[in-house]
Amino acid sequence: MSKFLSLAVMCSLAFPAMAFAQGPESPKEAADDLDAEYGREEPAESTEGAPAEPPPKEAEMKMPESPKMAADDIAEETPDVGGSWKDGLSWQLMASAFYRIGGYTNNGVRAGTYNNLLSTDSPTAGYPYTNYNGFGLNFAGGDVMYTGEKFAVRLDLRFGEGAGLLTPIAPVKQAYAAWMPGEKINIDVGFFDTIFGAEVADEWNNANYTRGALYFLRQPFNHMGVRMGAELGEIVGFTAMVTNGGVYGGTPIDDNETPALGWQIGLSPDGHNSVRRRGLREGSRDVGLFFGGNHAASGLNGNKDWVNFFDVVLAMGFDWFHFVFNGDYYLDGNNTNAAGQKASDFQYGHSLALIFDVADKWSIGARGEHLSGNDLYREGVDTAFGGLSTATLTLRYMPVEYLVISLEGRGEWSTRDIYLSRQATPILDTAGNTIGALPDKGHNYAAIIGVTAHIGN
Repeated sequence: MSKFLSLAVMCSLAFPAMAFAQGPESPKEAADDLDAEYGREEPAESTEGAPAEPPPKEAEMKMPESPKMAADDIAEETPDVGGSWKDGLSWQLMASAFYRIGGYTNNGVRAGTYNNLLSTDSPTAGYPYTNYNGFGLNFAGGDVMYTGEKFAVRLDLRFGEGAGLLTPIAPVKQAYAAWMPGEKINIDVGFFDTIFGAEVADEWNNANYTRGALYFLRQPFNHMGVRMGAELGEIVGFTAMVTNGGVYGGTPIDDNETPALGWQIGLSPDGHNSVRRRGLREGSRDVGLFFGGNHAASGLNGNKDWVNFFDVVLAMGFDWFHFVFNGDYYLDGNNTNAAGQKASDFQYGHSLALIFDVADKWSIGARGEHLSGNDLYREGVDTAFGGLSTATLTLRYMPVEYLVISLEGRGEWSTRDIYLSRQATPILDTAGNTIGALPDKGHNYAAIIGVTAHIGN
């Protein structure tokens, strides 16, 4: 799933980050985490004298990985203890740059937020991974992991415009140690990517260049704590977590009086537990179903105000067509409505991503989303969206291996005015200084050209 960077300018961005590590994805077994992200197959037998295999199709390389599950990667590759220590070393370098027009404008844009009306008198807005139009650098960085016979250590670093949106302790994206007491179990301790959702931070593993609203608004990015992955059988895997913060992760040091409890079950009915880590390959009809949840006390009502988050992903692949469905559901049963009565806050979001193979070097990715909730959510004073829908279409071209060029159009529609025009009314502080702007439209359209290069073993 790798494509090489052939442009010197991109090389200059990627290679200084060689010592660092890669970006957010779901819990994968520590020993083979990097392999899962790169989509590396099992080592081939000797290829001496055998004809070279044709390169994989573009769409195959872009297939979004299903939610990552530690059990999927367990015992895939055991280092040769008698070999060199370098045999256990995995690494990746990457850089992703873009040019965008039509993004959110004016002083209301805030890096690190995604169109979030924090209050009626101090709204903010932001665009995924960046906060301005024109040229930009999403990420530049890399990953490194060392895997021993019974342990592993990993470090991922990300720099660039999107780093602060991705992790609360930027530039660190992941940093953890792993213990593998058996062939089918692993335990990770530290700061790691979430196990939930279908999209990942490394855009070439998704259907589209930009991440969706579901990714930013209804899912955690990463967690601080302990996670365990176990392979329960030929088609079943299980992951469990105990982490800081609430159901959406939080920062590594916030809201830690009570931990969050997370879990995920993965099923691959066709008998391939490798559905996620190797993508959906040509000629296959692989199926992956992943269901999980995260549960935490909010700190209110004597730590009895439990909040629940559930996530489901279904991934299927055929010869020339792939799709991934993702649904997320949030429930806080101890809320109050405008009349002061006890009420439940229910929020949901759905996403469907499609990938079509067009030719060996071309693919088309499409994604549609809808996010909303019950009356309490939609009518709340500080509710950001009410209802939100997005549509994204991406044309991708891989001129050489490891280099991906994306042309993307994106539209968003909300039932409330959450976007800013150039004529938006400014918000002034007591001294008369402009500190923001009032959103004045319920839709937005943008176009982006992205160039991504990545290489690893």
